[in-house]
Amino acid sequence: MQNHYRFDRFEVRPAERLLLVDGVPATLGARAFDLLLCLLANRDRTVSKSEVLETVWPGLVVEENNLSVQVSALRKLLGSKAITTVSGRGYRFSIDAVHVDQAGRAAHSDGHQSPAAVPDKPMIAVLPFNVLSEDPRVSLLAKGLAEDVIALLARVPGFFLISHASSFAFRGQHASLPDVARQLGVRFVVEGSVRPTGDVLRVSTQLTEAASGRVLWSGRFDRDHDHAGDLQESIARGIISELEPELTRAEIAHIRRQRPENLDAWSHYHQAVGAIAMQGWGAQALAEARSRLEQSLALDPGFGLGHAHYALLTALARNIGLVPDSPGLVNDALGAAERAIELDDGSSEVLGYAGCALCDLGQKDRGVEILEQALEIDPSNAQAHVALGAAWAMTGKFEQGMAKMRFGMLISPRDRRLGFWGWALGLFLLKADRVDEALAEANTSSRRDPRFHLPRVLQAAALDRQGRLADAGAALAAARRLRPQLTLHEVGLSHGRRVGERMAALWDAGA
Repeated sequence: MQNHYRFDRFEVRPAERLLLVDGVPATLGARAFDLLLCLLANRDRTVSKSEVLETVWPGLVVEENNLSVQVSALRKLLGSKAITTVSGRGYRFSIDAVHVDQAGRAAHSDGHQSPAAVPDKPMIAVLPFNVLSEDPRVSLLAKGLAEDVIALLARVPGFFLISHASSFAFRGQHASLPDVARQLGVRFVVEGSVRPTGDVLRVSTQLTEAASGRVLWSGRFDRDHDHAGDLQESIARGIISELEPELTRAEIAHIRRQRPENLDAWSHYHQAVGAIAMQGWGAQALAEARSRLEQSLALDPGFGLGHAHYALLTALARNIGLVPDSPGLVNDALGAAERAIELDDGSSEVLGYAGCALCDLGQKDRGVEILEQALEIDPSNAQAHVALGAAWAMTGKFEQGMAKMRFGMLISPRDRRLGFWGWALGLFLLKADRVDEALAEANTSSRRDPRFHLPRVLQAAALDRQGRLADAGAALAAARRLRPQLTLHEVGLSHGRRVGERMAALWDAGA
């Protein structure tokens, strides 16, 4: 973490030219940002108007009303009492601010160091991996492994990662986890160790809630260490594939302990994720998730990930019949997808969700282009792999598409979306008359998400193709128990006209 300032609900990161409000980037003009930095750097005194003008508009002759405009913009964002006008002298920054150094310590104006305050946003520190070997090659592997985990975790939406320059400051120290939490301002800590055992390198890691010391998850990975350097990335990705879902669940649990009136845009986003993770892919969960995302975007219209996720969930809900279709709904989802891309075209997660939404809304060429961009940014984006595979399958590249979908599912073995992805994969297999494979995917999907009704419909369709009408009727009845509002129209939307017609013959018998 680079040097930055914290005050009230705000954080200023000079090197990134970024102002965060409750952890979310705020829109601020270049001159206003320079003015804010000038006042923060000199917060222990009144800064004259001439000094501000020379700092913010170097080498330019400007009217004082330009300065007044920028001061007004800052007061509107930070609060009317943030900047005091000292009559006849200049301006002074009035909020108690701390300057946080690279080790995460807050330095007051008198030079006294104090622990950095824990922010509202979930922050994570990956500590140096403990090396249980004298071999310098293992030490190098452990250092690189921790750095890779940091880089990959940084791509998890909704979390902030402490850079290795800060977290590695604890190398060789015996600080307790609560001390680490206070000094780095983190909620979660990832720890690990690397130990050679015979011909195998054993990597152990765990996710801990820093304040309580409670271990939320632990895992162990064994790899042949003859080519340890080549395996560094595969080990890191293996850790992340296990760790990311646990981080999401841990943050959802934290949010649910808060009072609702304290929820901000990020928290509403995580509540949306949690609605589906905890309730499954049903109408109620999707409705709650979309509502949470709308609340998130009302708080922060510039939240690209929120727009992208809203677009995708709206498109999916429409395509499987869980929301009424209309031109207005389609335009709403398309607008959200394009807005997300406009806001954050450098985020793989944003592009993955938006690209999938575009494909699901009929704009396959544009959607494929966006999904390919998402994978260029982050080749480990499982959702983008699955979505791109589905798009390929829909446009005639069936075998390539199936392989792509399976790869996406393989690299995220504990993903909360596996039930949905497996159903989609099985549906493509059914349409290709690979009935046995379709039934196997439907069965697996039902086990992964027992609350999701569509895999049961897929089971019924596959069993019907096999001539097992009694079993097909039972599977359809199970789908209708999971979703009592299920209609034949929904079946036709989600599985195609042919399946809808066949299920009509089983409808009364399976009721």
